[in-house]
Amino acid sequence: MLFEDILNSGLTLRVKVTGKSMATVLQGGEILTIKKTPSSSLHIGDLIFFKTRLGFPLLHRIVKKGYEENLHIFRTKGDASLSMDEPVRGPEILGKVSSVEKQLSGGKTIHIDMESFFRRSINYLMVFISLGRLIISRVF
Repeated sequence: MLFEDILNSGLTLRVKVTGKSMATVLQGGEILTIKKTPSSSLHIGDLIFFKTRLGFPLLHRIVKKGYEENLHIFRTKGDASLSMDEPVRGPEILGKVSSVEKQLSGGKTIHIDMESFFRRSINYLMVFISLGRLIISRVF
């Protein structure tokens, strides 16, 4: 996979968001900068780019982190999704979103550092909001 080759070579990857599974945080059209990050350095709330079991690239948020059979295991979920993804093993992770570029009305672009303390705190809070939506959808 081209994305994997780029990230494994030590380069960063810039991709445009096309889906809606991460709404309301990502609406589509944003440019993400993704960098290779060891699975041991990933945290709950991080946005990760990974390969699904079918080999497709996907970007979702880490909502749970564990360790079994000498591998980090992550549970991920799109913020707008009403279900969690299948477990993601460390080797399936291609990279982590380090920054987001958003176009505002009027043509202005803002850059969001996803690794700042403030943004990491917001991302952690987003896990609880996302999981809350999941629980509410199952009750009703």
